[in-house]
Amino acid sequence: MSIQDDYDGRDIFEALADDFETARLRRERTPGQGGALGGDMTIEALPTVYCGTTFRSALEASWAATLDSLGIVWEYEPETINLPSGLRYLPDFRLPEIGTWLEVKGTGVPRVEKAFEFGEMLACDCPRIRGIRRCSCRWPGGELVLIGNPPRSIDPWSDGYEDYSPYAMHRLVRRHPGFASWKSTRNTRCWLTRCTRCRCATWFDMPRCRACRGPLAGSIGHHSGSSEFEFIRISGIAVDTDDDAGSDA
Repeated sequence: MSIQDDYDGRDIFEALADDFETARLRRERTPGQGGALGGDMTIEALPTVYCGTTFRSALEASWAATLDSLGIVWEYEPETINLPSGLRYLPDFRLPEIGTWLEVKGTGVPRVEKAFEFGEMLACDCPRIRGIRRCSCRWPGGELVLIGNPPRSIDPWSDGYEDYSPYAMHRLVRRHPGFASWKSTRNTRCWLTRCTRCRCATWFDMPRCRACRGPLAGSIGHHSGSSEFEFIRISGIAVDTDDDAGSDA
């Protein structure tokens, strides 16, 4: 059985259909067509199908699955934006219910200037009164623009698995998909939480829920890479089965 047999609610037939379409797209792809992934210019982004949507890379598909696991509604490449600089920009994801945009970038990819300019364009410009911003925007602080990074790898010693046997720990590290990692284009801290009032998952950098606009009193904000939010990895390639019996612990 795949290690992600029930990770996103897809049944086996839908997942197989996605994998077959992914394989077809990759076979028909022209070398160099997909661009580079990460800092290694010899590694190309590979088209990947998830829930019937074709993504430019497996990392983008994985972020879509991770958003689904959080119950966050997403739209993929919804519209092209004209930036103040005159450049055109196509964001990867719009999260319409929480006023947030997500640009997915592999490790070492430097092309984030457009995302940062877009973030400045959408930021709140409400005046400050006695040093406190009195925000009247639809979204607290304005719309967020986030950079979605590759997942943070699991560290068994700091993530609570130090009691595992050496074999189980090695197996866990090899198979674990990691944890969601991001940063804000505002160059300020941005947390992910589940609002205790509306129960929606949302990012925030001001103490108000971006889904219900209510206060986040009692909600726990989790930083980027927190072990609270497991990343959902979509590769488009079948994972080897593991017939080992018994617990990993």
